[in-house]
Amino acid sequence: MTRPVRSALTLAVVIPTYNEAGNVQELLTGLRDATSRFGELRVEVQIVDDSSPDRTAERAKQLQGELGTNAFSIDVDVRPTKDGLGRAYTHGFSKMLAEGRADLVLQMDADLSHDPKYVPAMLEAAFGGADLVVASRYVPGGGTPDWGIHRRVLSRGGNAYIRALLGKSLTDYTGAFSLFRSELLARVDPASISAGGYGFQIVLKDRAAGLATSIVEIPIVFLDRRHGESKIPKSTLVKNFLLVTGMWWRRSARRKREA
Repeated sequence: MTRPVRSALTLAVVIPTYNEAGNVQELLTGLRDATSRFGELRVEVQIVDDSSPDRTAERAKQLQGELGTNAFSIDVDVRPTKDGLGRAYTHGFSKMLAEGRADLVLQMDADLSHDPKYVPAMLEAAFGGADLVVASRYVPGGGTPDWGIHRRVLSRGGNAYIRALLGKSLTDYTGAFSLFRSELLARVDPASISAGGYGFQIVLKDRAAGLATSIVEIPIVFLDRRHGESKIPKSTLVKNFLLVTGMWWRRSARRKREA
């Protein structure tokens, strides 16, 4: 059944890709189907591809014609070299904010670990007044069933460490499945974030949580990618530990100066 939206809204969806030709059709089809129940919602998908050797961009461009409707469109930007997830998200965010059409901006990865079936619940939370909606693996109902105990401990422990030092209530800082009101995202100023990889997500969410007036976390079950290889570098844990510790130290020093 189509759910009414009070007034016509535009949702921009920013999706970085690199060698995701095996996933992009299922992802975009699922996203179109998940959002079609909102009768007054226009969805503009922004693919940011880093010149994938497997021709992801070409497949996404084919899908523009196959899946596109008046309410669902796909745009593909191809960057010349692989430049990291953080900069890909920054590119897409900056474009959406500069064009000024989006009321809401959703970020999600292309490897199908972020299932489009959770997007309606995220939208409902935004329609209910939240300006930041985080899809979390670590609230009741969420989970990571494909992970071994070592990876679960590292991820949960890392997020607990971030929460303890940065003093926010979010349970999942490192995931890249979040929905922002465009006004909040503009105030966050993603283009000024220098950290890359998961560090980009940590800084982005820390800033957004500090500025948001209403935050909702939606539980998700996070599944490992079905096609392709993981792109997580082994140095991620150390880099994030140093990043968060540095953020805490600078924040503490600032508070002492202001006291």
